[in-house]
Amino acid sequence: MPRISRTDDNLFAFPKGAFLRNEKYVYVNVSNNYVSSSRRVTSGKGYTGHDSVCIGVLQNPKDKNNKMLYANNKYKELFTEQELPDPPLFADSISVGFNGWMAKVMESSGLSADLNEAFKDEEHVRLVLDLASYMISRESAVMQHFPAWAREHMLFSEDVSSDTTIGRFIRDTLSVSKIKLFRELWFKRNIGDGRVYLCYDSTNVNCQARGVMIVQKGHAKDDATLPQVNTDYVVRQSDGLPLTYLHSPGSVTDIAQAQEMIEFIREAKKLTGIDVVICLICDRGYISEKNVKDMDNSGITYLLMLRSNFTLYKNLADQVIDTIKTYRNEISCDDNDEKYGVTVECTLYEGGPVCYAHIIWSNERYRNERGNAKETIARERRKLENFIQSSKKKSLEEKELEWVPKYFILKTEPGTPKEEIQKKRGRGTGTITVKKPTVRLVGYEDNEEAINREIMKAGLMILISREEMTAETALHEYGKRDCVEKVFQALKSHMGMDKIGVTTEEAMHGKGLIWFVASILHALLFTGTSELRISDKKHYTVPAMVDQLEAIKADKDLRTGNYKRRYKVTRTQSRILSQFGMNEKDIDDRIGQLD
Repeated sequence: MPRISRTDDNLFAFPKGAFLRNEKYVYVNVSNNYVSSSRRVTSGKGYTGHDSVCIGVLQNPKDKNNKMLYANNKYKELFTEQELPDPPLFADSISVGFNGWMAKVMESSGLSADLNEAFKDEEHVRLVLDLASYMISRESAVMQHFPAWAREHMLFSEDVSSDTTIGRFIRDTLSVSKIKLFRELWFKRNIGDGRVYLCYDSTNVNCQARGVMIVQKGHAKDDATLPQVNTDYVVRQSDGLPLTYLHSPGSVTDIAQAQEMIEFIREAKKLTGIDVVICLICDRGYISEKNVKDMDNSGITYLLMLRSNFTLYKNLADQVIDTIKTYRNEISCDDNDEKYGVTVECTLYEGGPVCYAHIIWSNERYRNERGNAKETIARERRKLENFIQSSKKKSLEEKELEWVPKYFILKTEPGTPKEEIQKKRGRGTGTITVKKPTVRLVGYEDNEEAINREIMKAGLMILISREEMTAETALHEYGKRDCVEKVFQALKSHMGMDKIGVTTEEAMHGKGLIWFVASILHALLFTGTSELRISDKKHYTVPAMVDQLEAIKADKDLRTGNYKRRYKVTRTQSRILSQFGMNEKDIDDRIGQLD
């Protein structure tokens, strides 16, 4: 029997039920045995006996009140819990597929190179990529859950960062100047050459942070009472790749936001040093004389939708509404809609260059909007009827009726002339009394032709281009501007940008960068697998493909500490990887970096 250590770290209190033998050995009962009357050595009834074991020796046999013992191995076996090893940094089974795909795509796209040049710290770049991967994988931007996610995923970083570390990193490390440099590098790398169409739009993101200047009440579509941050994106039309972004206070209008974005594009265009014609495609919220002048002066062409409340819009609509629907103006389209279009020259501001107005009439738009046109006419009708009722027997001058819309023809009768004292013409200071004719309103009737023309205008939309093109081309290019809307939808639905969750302006800009990187990766995965969706749209959405890649896991050999892929790559996983020139060997090579 090994010697019992008589040290303080081996000293324990008597367990419940312990007793002494030979005044110093401590025993406990470990089992009960029934002894029947037939097995008894002496006569009598049966009884329950006990099996006992020694668990140590008394610390001080002379002190009867001392209930401490030095334990032997039997005590530790019975009364101490088995000591478990400390948990490893990473789980024994980790997801490797999505990380392997990211490593390949970041290298080939130049994303990691531009991040490294901008931030000058490889560990910082690795954490940015891990956080962007987390946003896409978990469809969340709540960083408190990152550590738990990270322990079960292969990372670019060496360690798992806590949410406190991540908060400091986003707030203090991702500075605005470094972010701006990265935006310039990425824009320069991907702008291309020749003629490039860029789609520009903004969205608002709700935020409940207090005391942050950039968080302000604006014009949110869902709830105007909520404070928000405006987020602008410029997306390459050809493939939906995000090229740049910016954040601005929630109270800033779209027109004002556009001025900063135009300035960035102008400066970034200079940095490319190549001959590139940029055509910026925007909706009606960004058109203003200053913005158009800025683009003209910066050499940026544009394709804009004209607002219906502009005088130019009304003049152009009146000019073509009676003649646009002819077979010569018919536009061929893929959506089975009946469309007609004409192009006329115009200028957007006094002294401005010649632009081209593409006036398009759509039967689908007409069906959707004619109800609004009818309601406008009905509202004017009620206004006129109330005026007529309140003006009974009143004599009115012509100038008092100028507000009456052209939809109605007034019925009148001569009224009592109004006398007006006017200064005499010529020399002298005398006056003369002039009688002015008046009319009394007795009713009205509809101007059927004017009403029909106005309702027909409900089908119109007018696009303005700086470059000469046909109405069909303008409509086709403008119709593809929804690529930026798809980026916003992905950010809010699949990357957690429906809410910001920051407490400082610096953190807002830092988190915005990570969202931008995540949106780039999301777009690259979507665009790179477009062939797969020709025959199967269900299994090759971005969330479905991320799930497939995440299911590629590696298990740890507890004897050697090395990781090895658990299962063979499925057909679906293989098809996704093959779109980027990858196979099982690439994944296994990536797993090998874990050892």
